[in-house]
Amino acid sequence: MLTKFMPKKLDWYVLTEVTAPFLGGIIFFNFVFLMFQILRLADFFIVHGVSGWLLTKMTLLMVLTFMPMVLPVAFLIGVLIAFGRLSADSELIALKASGISILRMAAPILVLASGVAALSLILNLEWVPLGDHAFKNILFRVSNTKIVSSLKEGTFNTGFFDLLIFTDKFDSRHNRLHRVFIYDEREPSNPVAIVAQEGEIVSVKPSSDLGAAAVLKLFNGNIHRNEAAADSYQKIDFGEYRLFLKVEEGVDTGTVKPRMIPYRDLMKSINELTPGSLYHREFRAELWRRFSVALSPLIFVFLGIGYGTVRTRAVKVGAALVAFVIILLYWAIQAAGTVLASDGRLNPVFAMLLPNFILILIAIRGFISAFW
Repeated sequence: MLTKFMPKKLDWYVLTEVTAPFLGGIIFFNFVFLMFQILRLADFFIVHGVSGWLLTKMTLLMVLTFMPMVLPVAFLIGVLIAFGRLSADSELIALKASGISILRMAAPILVLASGVAALSLILNLEWVPLGDHAFKNILFRVSNTKIVSSLKEGTFNTGFFDLLIFTDKFDSRHNRLHRVFIYDEREPSNPVAIVAQEGEIVSVKPSSDLGAAAVLKLFNGNIHRNEAAADSYQKIDFGEYRLFLKVEEGVDTGTVKPRMIPYRDLMKSINELTPGSLYHREFRAELWRRFSVALSPLIFVFLGIGYGTVRTRAVKVGAALVAFVIILLYWAIQAAGTVLASDGRLNPVFAMLLPNFILILIAIRGFISAFW
């Protein structure tokens, strides 16, 4: 009995044909999605002074958040390309002539789809929410980090280490300032105004990756201090004055969205919220959205076989076009279902599974057409 369930050469052959474009699709789509974020990452590195390690961590977290979208799309393209090539090279005809049915060819792909669906489910329920939340935390803290590159010459800058600073000319290449005015109100009871002819900013390695520190050297100027408690005014002339500036990591006060909540916390919130309330509907919709997306590879098996067995020379182009139309339809229906579920016009479970139901009907129609 066990020999009936052992993989045959046919199974390995079909799996190889699907796996290669599937893995290539994962790499390709992650690369494409990262390209849309490349300017953002460059801004973190150049403007915010983020370290290489932290930038790598942010990139990996972004890739993790992409995976729920990438895995189903890459799998669909893998099936479409595999069966498109088999059909275009007449291998599909040869296999059918040998008595091998299309269902038998679909068996190993269903096993692979089950593995992809299981991985997608694990990612959607736990890893991706945690990764998305961690990325948003880092992003929020980085955005609060003030660094040298935020300085603009000829204008009053308020985003430089909690100081109000004006410089007539700023040489960003050498971090040199000319004709500087600084108003330091970090101690409201003892504000200080500093005027200097020249200045230089020397970066200092902070104690954390998300902090910023620098020494501001000022030359040939004076300090003006008004002590309100003592009813006195002081003016101090200096040849060189050093001001150590430091900003700790930005405080994490970002809003937690439903997609950032892990499965257990999401279920706990659903059980505690009032049934029928706005948050209850949104959280239920988010829960079933994760299940819906994770189960989509099982449907894509029949979609890919049904619409991949088209005899055409441009197999990859045709597969990409079909996949694009299907995914666009899927996400459009899901987006509409999310809105309707949040408004209470559709049951959240039905709204999130609606794209799968529609794709099942399309998949059945396409799969039946492959029985020729």
